[in-house]
Amino acid sequence: MTKLLEKAVEEVRSVPASKQDEVAAFIFEEVQRAKLLAGIERAEKDIAAGRVFTHAQAKVRLKKWLK
Repeated sequence: MTKLLEKAVEEVRSVPASKQDEVAAFIFEEVQRAKLLAGIERAEKDIAAGRVFTHAQAKVRLKKWLK
């Protein structure tokens, strides 16, 4: 865990108990958003580098899982 993340956890602990679920939900949503954006960024880099398959190529590669 990074120092900044440790500090964030400390700060959450200092929030009144009645508000901790609200803060946790906000943090969870932001983490999910960050993961989604990182995935999109990774996909954009793959596309730019030509690491893509046509639909037909994907069907052949995934055939054993698509039965």
